[in-house]
Amino acid sequence: MLRVLECVSVEHDHRLVVLAVVVCGVACLAALNMLSRREAASGWARTAWLAGAGAVFGCGVWATHFVSMLAFQPRLPSSYEVMTTLLSAAVASLGAWAAFATADALQQRQGQLLGMMAGGLLLGGSIAAMHFIGMAAMHLPGTILIDPDLAATAVAIAPPLAALGLGLGAWGARLPRRLGGATLLSLTVLGMHYTAMAAVEIIPVPGGTSVPEFRLANGVLIAGLPGSGGLIHTGTLAIAVVGASAVILALSLSGALVDQILTTRSAREATRLRQLAGAALEGIVIHRDGTILDANAAFCRMVGLAHGQVVGCDAVDLVDAADTELVRGRLRQGATEMAEIRLRAADGAVLPVEVVTRPIEHDGRPATVTALRDISERKRAEERIRFLAHHDHLTGLPNRVLLDERLRQALEAAVATDGSYAVHCMDLDRFKSINDVFGHPAGDRLLVFAAERLRAAVRASDTLARTGGDEFVVVQPGAGRAEAASLARRLVSVLSQGIQIEGRNVSVGTSVGVALYPADGTNGERLLRHADTALYRAKREGRGTFRFFEEATDGRMQERHALEHDLGEALALGQLDLHYQPIVDCPTGRLVGFEALARWHHPVRGPVSPAEFVPVAEECGLILPLGRWALETACAEAATWPSAACIAVNLSPAQFRQPGLPQLVADVLRSTGLPADRLELEVTEGLLVDDTDRALAALAAIKRLGVRLALDDFGTGYASLSYLRRFPFDRIKIDRSFVKGLVCDADATAIVTAILALARSLQLGVTAEGVETERHLALLRAEGCQRAQGFLLGRPVPATRIRELLAVAPHGAAPPKVGAAPAGAQT
Repeated sequence: MLRVLECVSVEHDHRLVVLAVVVCGVACLAALNMLSRREAASGWARTAWLAGAGAVFGCGVWATHFVSMLAFQPRLPSSYEVMTTLLSAAVASLGAWAAFATADALQQRQGQLLGMMAGGLLLGGSIAAMHFIGMAAMHLPGTILIDPDLAATAVAIAPPLAALGLGLGAWGARLPRRLGGATLLSLTVLGMHYTAMAAVEIIPVPGGTSVPEFRLANGVLIAGLPGSGGLIHTGTLAIAVVGASAVILALSLSGALVDQILTTRSAREATRLRQLAGAALEGIVIHRDGTILDANAAFCRMVGLAHGQVVGCDAVDLVDAADTELVRGRLRQGATEMAEIRLRAADGAVLPVEVVTRPIEHDGRPATVTALRDISERKRAEERIRFLAHHDHLTGLPNRVLLDERLRQALEAAVATDGSYAVHCMDLDRFKSINDVFGHPAGDRLLVFAAERLRAAVRASDTLARTGGDEFVVVQPGAGRAEAASLARRLVSVLSQGIQIEGRNVSVGTSVGVALYPADGTNGERLLRHADTALYRAKREGRGTFRFFEEATDGRMQERHALEHDLGEALALGQLDLHYQPIVDCPTGRLVGFEALARWHHPVRGPVSPAEFVPVAEECGLILPLGRWALETACAEAATWPSAACIAVNLSPAQFRQPGLPQLVADVLRSTGLPADRLELEVTEGLLVDDTDRALAALAAIKRLGVRLALDDFGTGYASLSYLRRFPFDRIKIDRSFVKGLVCDADATAIVTAILALARSLQLGVTAEGVETERHLALLRAEGCQRAQGFLLGRPVPATRIRELLAVAPHGAAPPKVGAAPAGAQT
């Protein structure tokens, strides 16, 4: 070390030494700046940056060497061989480029450490080679002795220092690190040069030869280099060095300018990208090996942390514990497919997000960018959809779908434990009337209030479901008859209390039907059906109570319930039909019209008598659509008949209780094109007693349309003479029970005679029903009856037979006897 210091301080011009240090430092910093730029480039651009860095560094080393050689004062005249000098410059530049390219390639493939070591070895070797080739170019009158220990030391210190300089300043380094790297590289060049110069001793040769001999200090000849070309004197060399320094300065300035331009452009681009990322609704986070390097504002809001708190965090620490293993696995595998995870915010809130990752470069090194989309709204919407799929939207109670699942679970539990459970069916006793009076919004509020009270009456383990309208079902797991009865009483009790609707205290009430597993059924569907049947009986027996299913009693009721269901389907599917029974003029036997009679041929039950299904229709409310269908179908059929035959259609009292019946009749006549005087509507006596004023108004309105009116089954009900005077009837019909007794029953004969006399006095027409024998017809003719119908005169026939009858017996002629009546189908 003392020898090196002595060499620098005694044998060199200090001013030129300082210049050499400056030239070396500028060249090293310029080269590292170029190397840093190659991080963002690829292809030929990356190669160009590497080549430029090699040229700048090589020229810098060469200029440093020869400035130092100019500073060297051996007190002998010296010059330099041209080709060898140029060779030293080429070795320095090409060696530096090779070192940089090798380090870059290995760093990308094998890692920074291997690249740093290989690059340092090549760079140190090229610096040493350049030095000794430059020394070999020297010509002076003397012998140059080289100390092998110092020479070896000079060569040995170059690679490690070069490797450290590259490692510190060449890979994605910021300016402070590049300055440190330039310092280490400068120490590499200067340390190697001045250590090697300290190993040199020059012995003058008498006679003034300018061809030196290189010998080791022990006297062994290394090389004697005769001149092989032109020589450069020190003055010319100084000019060359100045030129090389100018080139270095120009390249450095150019590199600095390009660096500034690229830095500004990169800064602007980074600012633009950061602004875009900051404005994005999605969270964006950049991380490497699980450590967060950067994040946008949206991500910071997601986790509830400031930007400074997020940067440097382990990404897994911001993930909900349930998803940490999933995230660790994705980080290990470098997964890029979309996935859903949950973030854990600083306040403990869990946020579901959708993530997608992509590999990127960040600060010159591989990293990963992850985009996170907040899907909490979507999750809430999906949860809402799932809830609505299994719950009633009005009351929030389970719907039929979830009820079926709970019934299945209750059955499985009962089978597994050899236990039991109960199914309760209920509806609100006066819901329809309340809905009609207060309106549908009030009806909805009533359902909500009722659901709240029922929910309070059941256990958490019970299932309370709304299956439609005002119908509710409770599944009571583990319940026997006593527990089921206790719950049924509570259900009736909670709804027996008044409910405030529109400021009024409304009494609702409920009836409950109960079925037990396994006594009343071994599956949920059967238990529901039996509980519904028990509910039907509870309503028939007074409402506001509960009933258990009883096989003997409820079997018939269940059959009736099934008939209601089948009748509704028959109406919807068009399984009903109309048959037409001829009506004839008694004195002449002429065909004057037909009465429309409903017929139902069930696909399983076969023919169902009107005496069976019409009362069911009246009880369950199907009589209204049934009556409308019969009126429309009969009028449409009669309008196609090629004669003036009339059509008689029965009306139910229920139809009169509905507003708009006269308008319905008018609409049907208009749509079918049937003349009003060809339509005769038949009503029963019960209509006159139930609601006299409404019936009178409706019949008067229908009469004004030109439609004829007939009082059916006269004498069997409660009609009085006052009704016949008040109501605008055109005809009365004698019930078949009286006609049947004409031959053998004096009372029946007297009644028929009295009815005919009454009709004549009131100027009303008369039609006798149930005429089955010639004796019946003869007696009716003798008493002056105008019209008759019955099996003797013609059985009911389908519409397809009407044209045949009218063709054989046109209006005014006696019809033939046709067909056979279905069982029980006289009406």
